[in-house]
Amino acid sequence: MKIKRGDTVEIIAGNDKGKRGEVIRLIPQTNRLVVQGANVRKKHQKQARTQARQGQIQPGIIQLDGPMDASNVLLVCPKCGELARIGYRRDAGEGRAQRVCRNCKNLID
Repeated sequence: MKIKRGDTVEIIAGNDKGKRGEVIRLIPQTNRLVVQGANVRKKHQKQARTQARQGQIQPGIIQLDGPMDASNVLLVCPKCGELARIGYRRDAGEGRAQRVCRNCKNLID
């Protein structure tokens, strides 16, 4: 996956098209990710049955950020501020791969 946790992305498809947010969680097995404030789902939470769990679970309707496919987002370059595809460049010293913005050719990491 070319997008990492903490990256700012913009949604390019779906109901939340045009929104920007930070990546909260990655699910690489299914190629999905969770963006803060996007793809909001409502969950109806029941009240806890036992007294031991009363403080942990709040009853009512809870809003959760749902996962979306990684192909529906594009990274926002921190240098140029535009939507960017991601490339890789090998570091000359250690040979590690570093992410590169395809627009401005600056390192992202």
